[in-house]
Amino acid sequence: MWCEMSTRPLAIVEHVSKDYRIGQERTNARALIPGRRGEATESTFRALDDVSFVLGHGETLGIIGHNGAGKSTILRVLAGIVEPSDGRVAVDGRVASLIELGVGFDPELTGHENIFFAGDIIGLTRAEIRRRFDEIVDFSGVGEFLDMPVKRYSTGMRARLGFAVATSGEADLLLVDEVLSVGDYEFQRRSMERIREMHRGGASLILVSHNLWQMNSMCERAILLDHGRVVLDGTPSEAIAAYLPEEPLTRLDPELEIGLVFENFQVPVGAEGRAKIDSVQAIPSVIHSSDPLTIRAMITVNEPCEGAVVMSVFTAERAVFAERELAPSGFLSTPGTWTVEAHIPSVPFSPGRFQFRVAVLPEDDRHFDQEFPAALSLAIAEVQIDGDLTARPGVKLRTEWSVSSAVANSTDR
Repeated sequence: MWCEMSTRPLAIVEHVSKDYRIGQERTNARALIPGRRGEATESTFRALDDVSFVLGHGETLGIIGHNGAGKSTILRVLAGIVEPSDGRVAVDGRVASLIELGVGFDPELTGHENIFFAGDIIGLTRAEIRRRFDEIVDFSGVGEFLDMPVKRYSTGMRARLGFAVATSGEADLLLVDEVLSVGDYEFQRRSMERIREMHRGGASLILVSHNLWQMNSMCERAILLDHGRVVLDGTPSEAIAAYLPEEPLTRLDPELEIGLVFENFQVPVGAEGRAKIDSVQAIPSVIHSSDPLTIRAMITVNEPCEGAVVMSVFTAERAVFAERELAPSGFLSTPGTWTVEAHIPSVPFSPGRFQFRVAVLPEDDRHFDQEFPAALSLAIAEVQIDGDLTARPGVKLRTEWSVSSAVANSTDR
């Protein structure tokens, strides 16, 4: 659960505008181009145009919009990286900026040295850094490379170390700008949990992301920007509907007709080889809102492999919640047929028809979306939900997983 917002504002953005000068000198070579002159030209680009909003303590705010809408600029203004051309910004507390992770590192310094260097930049004392050093190294996973210059790190390694340093201190406001799109799935999962922990500890959150369902999952409020101006300030579902008006968004409202149509259950033909989902079913297939539900998958492991079994929920071909449910996957190393069950004590969705998609992903899968394009196998079950409970998209399911040998189960019967 997100912590509740207090009435005292944490951040105030008041009539903020930001202009950038766009200039280009005319070189001698350019002067030779017909129609060109040698003098310099200059124009102004308005990245933010009279933006105003107030953020409360404990509040979670998402900012969406097209590329160039001003999303990253407003975060940089709040972080104090750039000054507004007009208007006023006030933040009552300590800010943690998860923007362009690792950009502040000195490439010639080692990872060990950059932890102190970057920690000093974000305002940590050397004593605080030393106290949190082991935790930073452990979270980043770059321990064996600490004595290597950062210029030899991969992009993912720099991002992991930057994230670990940026989130190591206490913060009143988290500014997150697309940083969760880097790194492998496991690091992204741990990063999301770290952000949740900081929020549960009282930090407010402003999230910029093109993953709208991740935003719907994490934010109580959203702002839609268009060419630097605030178009809408409301709920995430309202902002997404305004941003993607041509897309069919499911309205989880019992007063409205859902009218969703899915294909019948099927197991798509997948890659032959290491693992295959033989079937998946919802038990029962018709429930009421808030009833328990079990998703049962039969998975055959032909060859020992390393990977992950994940589940996601869809309605109208959109993910209802942005996080994958991660199942126990140790059984993938043992050939045989296995029964994998996900028991959900309470399904918090409004009436409608939903798809539960189960996929077996290879170890090197890097796609952090809900379509599972690299799946070794994928299967879908459909659920009909009746009742009158309202619920918004973006909830996190409380799922209890179990794995057992299908051969043993058939013998017991």
